Amino acid sequence: MTKTVPGQTSLGRAATSGVIWLIAQSLSARVLGFVSQLFLAALLMPADFGIIGLANTVTSIAQVLVSFGVDDVLLQRQRTMRMWSAPAFWISLTLGIIGMVVMMVAAPFAAEIYHSHSIVGLIVILALAMPIRTLANVPMVQLRLAMNFRFLAAYNTFEIAALQFGTIILAWAGLGAYSFVIPVPILALIKAVLFCWKAPPVIWRRFRPIQLWYMLGNSSIVFASRTIVEFVNQGDYIVLGLIASHNVVGLYYFAFRFSVQPVRMLAGNFTNVLFPALAQLRSDPARQAEAALRASRLLSYLVVPFCFLQAALAGPGLELLFGKRWLAAIPIVQLLSIGLPFDAVSWITGALLSARREFGRALIYASISAPLFFGAVILGGKIDGAIGVAAAVVVYYTIYPPICSILILREGGVRIGQVLELYLVPLLLAGSTTLIAYGASLLPLISQSNMARVVVITALSGILYPVVLYAVRRDVFLQIAGRFSHLAAKLGIRSRFLPV
Repeated sequence: MTKTVPGQTSLGRAATSGVIWLIAQSLSARVLGFVSQLFLAALLMPADFGIIGLANTVTSIAQVLVSFGVDDVLLQRQRTMRMWSAPAFWISLTLGIIGMVVMMVAAPFAAEIYHSHSIVGLIVILALAMPIRTLANVPMVQLRLAMNFRFLAAYNTFEIAALQFGTIILAWAGLGAYSFVIPVPILALIKAVLFCWKAPPVIWRRFRPIQLWYMLGNSSIVFASRTIVEFVNQGDYIVLGLIASHNVVGLYYFAFRFSVQPVRMLAGNFTNVLFPALAQLRSDPARQAEAALRASRLLSYLVVPFCFLQAALAGPGLELLFGKRWLAAIPIVQLLSIGLPFDAVSWITGALLSARREFGRALIYASISAPLFFGAVILGGKIDGAIGVAAAVVVYYTIYPPICSILILREGGVRIGQVLELYLVPLLLAGSTTLIAYGASLLPLISQSNMARVVVITALSGILYPVVLYAVRRDVFLQIAGRFSHLAAKLGIRSRFLPV
């Protein structure tokens, strides 16, 4: 009989509960994001999306300076958190102020590069939020270490709802691209006040200068990795901003925002829950790798069918909602929805590297990724503009992140076949069931109506995928069903169809 190690049960229960709460938040955020995207697509022009997309290339990279990696280092000091809280707080705030200044100085230069002086005001407003946002960094780490994911999920849902609602109201008022940025500093202030009240940081405790040097020294490697990763994340927008019009950038920005939601919400929340749990398992590499593998398997079998369904619905769905206005975005949405799921597992394996404190190795992987990504995107952009860039992004994500995941998980004793299964089996199952559903929507009586096509694709995919998954990987089906039954129980929902 297997002996239970003290703390394993409570850790597993806390992590499972965290995943449940954040999945609930992901579902609500997905609905809110989809609805707001519909309103904004009707209220704004492609050029508005293009301008905010170009502004984000500056602000997102500057945001890396604010985070710097202090949070990752702080998460490693779980048992002595109070000793490190004060230096972490002051480092974060100082970097936030520096980041604000850097963004304001960079704004006119970005305007010249992109030939768009209207982005200056957008960048300045986003810069004001930067030091305010840092006030919540240490409290957020404390909440993650306490695994209080219920509060984090509730607040994230509120923040997403407030941001989307505020953006829609401002867009309706005719503020164009400014609709995206005006709510940001307001919500940053609300978050800082609420998080500091919920988990008050220790900021006046005396600390030694060596603590600052330790945090900055370890954080600098994380900072370098995050900077490179953020350049890669913004690389497609940067390239398009240099070679295409605002309308083309706007089409791509709209398509990417639409396509990436399942990956960011599911993978991001899985990572937030798993990192503190994986860090606690650092003394047991085998269990640590096994936990990462189980989470990757669950994530992969969830995110791939969502993304493939999204690709199938892009054509009839966007035409049904917007007529001819966003037709040019359809092939971009389809390409990105097929390629982006391949990046999901790398979010978890990246968290595994951080939990192992292998920051140098993460920097090596990031350094290799940048020339590969930019080379592919520049080539794709020259060949076929936004669609070429989207195709290049798909090629990159289907090759490089899976290779990195194989190398990282192998260090924990995970076999290559087990990692490949995370990609190939969900791809075959979701691809085949979605293709059948899409083919059925092209039948003569159905193809005449976009509404009918949307209903048929959604219904058939929603039925076929669980059935095929149950037949091929019953263990994974039961694992997913178990997670949703716990979620239903947490939300007070009872159903004879959900095992509890």
